[in-house]
Amino acid sequence: MNNDYPNPWNFSNIDKNLLSPNGKYKIEFGELYEIAMGAPIGGKCYLIYENKKLKLNDWCGGPIIWNETNKKVALPLWTKQRNQKIAIVDITVLNITIFKKEFRVLHFNKFLDNHLFGIDSPIYMTTRLNFDIDKEEIETIKQLK
Repeated sequence: MNNDYPNPWNFSNIDKNLLSPNGKYKIEFGELYEIAMGAPIGGKCYLIYENKKLKLNDWCGGPIIWNETNKKVALPLWTKQRNQKIAIVDITVLNITIFKKEFRVLHFNKFLDNHLFGIDSPIYMTTRLNFDIDKEEIETIKQLK
């Protein structure tokens, strides 16, 4: 298990990283469940701002990460096959972009410009993540309004 906190096995709604750096937006999770016994956790997640609560997805993982401009937040989404995809919520246009590429277990550590950094699979056969959201293939874009 990964001992960093928060990590894909251990995160919650009291985590400081859920609040955008400017304090205007927050990601909130519903009840969190293990994907399988001993596996990372996931659940419904929402964007909270100006007394509004918009559902982002039914099966989000964590932890999430905000970019340095407060305009985008990245979160892992679980697939039916128990893999993960990257979703980017753009606060300025209120949409969520889901990328096609699949990963095992994502753990983000930096979101700079349009590059997302971290690792895939913190426990087994770990690989570095350098994900350029301008160059990756998009699966869907959905308006949140």
